[in-house]
Order: sequence, then structure tokens, then C-alpha cells
Amino acid sequence: MQQFFRRRSSFQSISRSLRRYHAGARLRIPWYRTGCAVSLLTGAVMVSLMLNGTIENDSKGRRKIIVIEDDDEDDDEEVQETDEERDERLERERLERVRNKPPLSQIFNISDFEYVAKQILPTGTWGYYSTGSDDEFSIRENHYAFGRIFFRPRCLVDVSDASTETNEIFGVKASAPFYSTAFAGSPMAHPDAEYNILRACGRENIPYLIPFQLSFPLNEFMESASPGHQNFHQVHFYTRKQVEEGPEYLGKIEKEYPDIKAFFINVDLPCLGNREKDCKIRAALDPSVDDEISVFASLDTRYEPLTWKDIDRLNKSTQIPIVLKGVLSKEDVLAAAKLGLGGCLISNHGGRQLDFAMPPIEILAQSRKLLRENGIQDKDFKLFIDGGIRRGSDIIKAICLGADAVGLGRPFLYAMATYGQPGIERAISILKEEMLRDMKLLGARRLSDLNEELVDIESLKFKGISSSDYLYNSNYTQMPPPPFRKRF
Repeated sequence: MQQFFRRRSSFQSISRSLRRYHAGARLRIPWYRTGCAVSLLTGAVMVSLMLNGTIENDSKGRRKIIVIEDDDEDDDEEVQETDEERDERLERERLERVRNKPPLSQIFNISDFEYVAKQILPTGTWGYYSTGSDDEFSIRENHYAFGRIFFRPRCLVDVSDASTETNEIFGVKASAPFYSTAFAGSPMAHPDAEYNILRACGRENIPYLIPFQLSFPLNEFMESASPGHQNFHQVHFYTRKQVEEGPEYLGKIEKEYPDIKAFFINVDLPCLGNREKDCKIRAALDPSVDDEISVFASLDTRYEPLTWKDIDRLNKSTQIPIVLKGVLSKEDVLAAAKLGLGGCLISNHGGRQLDFAMPPIEILAQSRKLLRENGIQDKDFKLFIDGGIRRGSDIIKAICLGADAVGLGRPFLYAMATYGQPGIERAISILKEEMLRDMKLLGARRLSDLNEELVDIESLKFKGISSSDYLYNSNYTQMPPPPFRKRF
């Protein structure tokens, strides 16, 4: 199967700056004052005017301020940089930020990693990592939806021995109900790429959804896994031939890597979503830089669409549970359960595929209810979600609404880009600490105590309405406009 190997490169930053223009003209602004009347000009403006001008009387004895601006155009003229000079300057500034980034001890939440990554990553890399599709409603709504769910804590509960440890999920017992999900492009964040994630997850005892589009040969990569560290494996197919050979590939993994406990098969890739912001940012880059990024972000990439018939055939070929990755309707969740699959990962691909796809947390609430109405118990069919999770409280909300575990992608990517493996370990630790604290405040000792009675979801259905989240909004990168040939 196709493997993607490590690539190291340095990317130039891009930026757009506005040029200042000065009128350089003699400006006369009359200021009238009669009795105790107050001028329309504020005191602050008046002070500024008086400091930069002179006061005279007009022919009727009224006072006026004359402001003189320097009309020496040579003094105000700004020398415009060439594109090459600008790029070199911005790259120097970026490298200076890299050298002076905050110490890891100053990182207190997941969004802090994102902030630092935005400041130090090359513009093209940041654009590829942070982009969604089209107008990016789904990528924003993934996060905002959690802000419409509120807690209903219970009191007088002995939570002195509270724990975030999970029950077994496909034989995997982890220290917390979350995992690092699969994503492409790790070498742009760190030269050790996915090795950082595998080792950090092993040390913190949480699963890693090992990507099919891995940067290293799978056999070499798995040699770095901690003894007994159990993981999942994400799979997709580029051609019909690969689909036909799928049972052979799954059988090989099952035989050679006994610590891989589930296959997560992408079912949301009949074509790539329109990742417009990423395309706009890369279009403005030097072509050689864009070539490096396009290894992971090429619009020419094609995946082989799958059908229920394909999934049924793959499921019958292996004893390892198969999870459908990228399900977006409760009806498909029920169909997967009836087919005898292991579970579904409810996901809109981090908002990178179909824009305006519903937030996974909302589909999760609908799906678990539908499964129970059809007699399918939680232990028989597992539900996962990813997308928009930034706090331990977000994970708790998902568990309350029926998730067995949740995936995080970008947060661990940003942690790796900024601080390598120690950054990922710190991110995992932060989420565990937040979960444990919030479980105690909720009156929950174990994950099994988390249920829908502890959350209020009345506001969840009101899309587009959310409290302002400063941490999230300050890190969000807006869609850039088309650039003019000349900078103004």
C-alpha cells in the first residue's frame, strides 16, 4: 500500500501590509465656542489639535484652530519592499518568534498550543492545518456546539477517588476516554512526525489512531510502540484494486500487529471537500513551497468511493472490529449496527469535507437514542466523535451523550509543532486534569456515572447561536481575500 515518507523543508511566510498615505496639506478646522456650549470635538481630540496647530481668531472674533501637517513628501515617503525582501523579513521575524516562544510551563490549556503554533508555523503550513471547507461554517460549528451544552451537577457525592480510566473498548483499556486521531502532514510540524504522537500516547496510555497515510513504513513505525500499547488503525483506499485487496491488507495487519485493536475505515471521501482557504493561501506562496505542501494537500488526490457492499465484505474478512469513520446521520449509524460492525466515528472530517454538515456532538445525541430504541446496547456497538474538542469538559459532554471515546487531531498537531513529543504529553495531561476536576465538580466518580441527566441540551439545536469564545475566536484565521498585483 502507498506510503508517504518524511520530507523536511523550510517554508516562507506570506503577509499583506497596508501602505500609509499622507495628505501633506494645510488643514483648517474651525472650532466654535459660545458661552458654556460644548464643541462637537471631544476633549482628547482638542488637545491633539492644539498640540499640533495654532489658535487664531476669524473676522467675527470667533476662535479657530489651524493644524499644520508636514507637506514634505520626502520625509513621509515609504520605501516599498519587493516581494522577495518582504518574504525574507517575515521569515526572519517568524524564526525570531520560534526562538522566543513561551516555555512549556506557560501553556495552561489546549488553545495556548494553537496560539503559539499560529505565530511560529510557516504561513502555508498553518493554512493547511487550520483550514475547513467552503465558508468554514462546519469547522466553527463543531466547536460552538459544545458551548450550547450546559452541566447539571449533583452535590454531596464522595468523589475523593474519582478516575478518568475507561472500561475496555475493543480490548483497549486507557487512562482517559480520548485518543489522537489520524491526520496527514505531520512532517510539516516536526521532523519526527508521527513518532512523537505514538510515543506520547504510549507514555500517557491513550490510543493512537495510526494513519494509513503514514510518513514512515508501518513495520518500522510500529517498532517504536511502547510494549503493550494498544492502538487503532485508520484505513482508506485510493483505487478499486486496493478495495478488492482490502481483506488481504486487513489480514496482514491482524496477523503482524496484535496490539492494533480496531480498523477505522474512512467513508466520507467520495471526493475532497473544497478547502478554499488553504488553496488561497498556497496560491500566494512561492511555487517551490507550494509543491512541498501539495504532497499532503493536492487537489488531484482521489479516493475510491465505498459502498455498504464493500464494507460488508471487509467486515467478514477480519476478526478485528471495523468502525466507520465519517458517519453523519443517525440512520447510517443504525445501518452500521445492524450490519454487525463494531461502531461508528461520527465526524465531518474536522469541517474539511461538506460545509454545513451538522456538528458531530448533535448527531451523537440523536444516534445513541435511536440505537437504544432499536434494542442495540452500548456494549454491543461503540460510538466515537471528533471535531471541535478543546477542553476536558467537551470530552465529558460527549461521554454524557453516549460516546465511548472522542478523538482529537489539530490540538495534538499544534502541540507537536510547538514543543514536539513533550508538547503532546503536556496536552494529554491538561485534558486529563480538566476531566478529573470537572467530574468531581459534577459529582461523578467514574465514566459510567456520566449520563444525559448531567447535561442540559435544550439549546443544542439552535445553530449559529453561541456565547463568545475568546480563546477560540482569537486563534481562528479568516478567509483571505484575493490579492491585488500591487500592494496598497
